[in-house]
Amino acid sequence: MTNSSDARRARTIAARRNRGVRICAAALACAFAAHAADAQPPNVVLMLSDNLGYGEIGAYGGGALRGAPTPRLDRLAAEGMRFTNFNVEVECTPSRSALLTGRMPVRSGTWRAASPGLPGGLAPWEVTLAETLSAAGYDTAIFGKWHLGDSPGRYPTDQGFDRWWGFPFSTNVASYTTQVGFDPKVAKVPQLLEGVRGEPVREVEPYTLENRPLIDERIAEMSIAYIREHAESERPFFLFVSWSLVHHPYLPHPEFDGRSGNGAFADVMVEHDHRAGQILDALDEAGIANETLVIYASDNGPDSAHYPAVSNSGPFRGYLGSAYEGSIRTPLLVRWPGKVPAGRATNEIVALVDVYPTLAKIAGTSVPDDRVIDGVDQSALLFGETERSARESVLVFSGRTLLAAKWRRFKVFFTGDDPSPRDRAWHRLWAPLVYNVEQDPREEVEITIDNLWILQPVVRKVYEFLFSVQQEGLILPGGDEPQEATVEIPFQSPDEIERSLSAIKWRVMREKVKELLPFGPE
Repeated sequence: MTNSSDARRARTIAARRNRGVRICAAALACAFAAHAADAQPPNVVLMLSDNLGYGEIGAYGGGALRGAPTPRLDRLAAEGMRFTNFNVEVECTPSRSALLTGRMPVRSGTWRAASPGLPGGLAPWEVTLAETLSAAGYDTAIFGKWHLGDSPGRYPTDQGFDRWWGFPFSTNVASYTTQVGFDPKVAKVPQLLEGVRGEPVREVEPYTLENRPLIDERIAEMSIAYIREHAESERPFFLFVSWSLVHHPYLPHPEFDGRSGNGAFADVMVEHDHRAGQILDALDEAGIANETLVIYASDNGPDSAHYPAVSNSGPFRGYLGSAYEGSIRTPLLVRWPGKVPAGRATNEIVALVDVYPTLAKIAGTSVPDDRVIDGVDQSALLFGETERSARESVLVFSGRTLLAAKWRRFKVFFTGDDPSPRDRAWHRLWAPLVYNVEQDPREEVEITIDNLWILQPVVRKVYEFLFSVQQEGLILPGGDEPQEATVEIPFQSPDEIERSLSAIKWRVMREKVKELLPFGPE
């Protein structure tokens, strides 16, 4: 390691410690305020499925219709709140980064799915949801998929989780050792790992096709044991249940093999519903269901790798990697008995980055104030205090390229896309394309010519984002902290972007003058 690298790492560690002190101070202040108001923060159980499409669960139009009934998840939907316009990222690593940082992954160098041998992972500079909740007095654990780093400093136990058992990459690595030409002398054999905060992560056993069918049973068992262990604790807990299902390869547990009578994918879907039910039963049996906020979601839509044996996107089109709704819109179910109105549904636009600030607010703490946080607090919508979302737009990136932007009921494509099963590719457009995704959920009829006015509010959101990037920079894949970098906005040259940003800077300066000099220039 060079001297400059040592110095940079030392600065990163020092800054991280300083941020930790600030987070702890803020968390303690909020904790005292919550105590004074006699408010007890809830336990949080967050279950995240992998590559599960919008139309797979019965409550979203799937279930028995798909040959795989989902009674437990349907019951969860009935007992809590169902979101029908929940927006995630186009791949799993970006989605998990957005979830845990409340920041768009294009800012964090986590803009594509992490692969073995390539630089990547969540930089220690980032402050995760687990770190924030831990500083607020929560015990934390994750069981299952991580996909945000596979080296010391970037494991879950380096980023706020007290315990971890699982795998650092995607589930398809289980098939690596069976592929023609695989050589363990030049490529690592995928491993299941476990760790405790403050101690080195250790290898447990190879992750192969032999134990792949047992993974979610183990995730469930460890999660249930954790719930029982912490049920009587005076400290609340944050449990991240990061399932391997329903990601390929579709190998159900032996007890579910052939259960559906509708093929391997339906079998793993039936198993997935059962595993989620086991977690919910554990909360009931421990007597803490009423004190626990449960969140269920998927990281992205279906992957077409094993087409046609894939998950279903319901009324939408598009697969993992696409900007179409089938890729970026997934189920979101939230239950907290007595707090979240049961049986309620909303089509208000909500994003995965909103989970972090919403949970921070509910836990009585706050998000970091030394960086851009893209998520917004949606607790008022969640608790039925308002019918309106705290956001009205979402930007959709792949890598550093803006693919599309959603605003209210509309979507504007800046890059051409193909929603059918394909080798993922994008192409340049002659002009942006506008769709009304509420009236046309399959995005089949573009309405651009008569609705160019929509570009005004959409482009305004894009430039607000660009301005923040110019101020803070981006973390590049494998990087330690933000540096000067930019993103690609189709149809805009660097000169055009700079002129537009100059106008934003001038407006910001005028606002600052007004704050300092109330009678300043109009």
